[in-house]
Amino acid sequence: MDLTITAAALLLVTVAASIIFYRRIKEATTEYNSAKEFVHNITFGFTRQVNRLQQDVAKAENEATTAKIVASEAMRNSGEAKEATLKGLEAVKTMQNRVDSTESEVESIKKEVQKLASATKQRVVVRQEIASPIPVQQGSVLAQLTETELSALKKIAELGEGTVPEIKEHLGTTREHTARTLKKLYESGFVDRSTNAMPYRYSVRKEIRDLIQQQPEQKPTL
Repeated sequence: MDLTITAAALLLVTVAASIIFYRRIKEATTEYNSAKEFVHNITFGFTRQVNRLQQDVAKAENEATTAKIVASEAMRNSGEAKEATLKGLEAVKTMQNRVDSTESEVESIKKEVQKLASATKQRVVVRQEIASPIPVQQGSVLAQLTETELSALKKIAELGEGTVPEIKEHLGTTREHTARTLKKLYESGFVDRSTNAMPYRYSVRKEIRDLIQQQPEQKPTL
């Protein structure tokens, strides 16, 4: 009887122990699965973060490379811009020097003009002279002239200088005829011609004037 009770008690203890052990194994298995899932989630999250970090690093590297290229281009452009700026400054300086020089020249010209303006104005007479082709030492030189030409010559000698309108009034001929007469006297070397104003002024050459003065006074016949 005692043995039976002991065996039953031992069986009961064994069953109870088995139940307790089974429960603990089940709990352990559950905790293991939970822990395994937790670890998986952690690993997955870490891997995702690592991938994201790798992408960020690659992006940063690309941006750094781009920035380096842009910086190099900017430095090159900066060098070119600096060189262009220096050339521009040199050109501006050269232009300023030219402007200063021009202003100085203008001031000098103004002073010269003021001096000329303040000076007494003198009439500049431009005379056209033709070397005398006639033998003035011979008294018969005036015999080459017509009465009209000789009269015009004497009138010019009397006036000192004469124009076509003045001699025309004396001769009583047309303006064209008088102009041709004086032109012939000029081209023949009897008179000089001043062309500084219009109408031209004619004057008798000195050697011809001397010959006229040596002639007896005669009234020309037209």
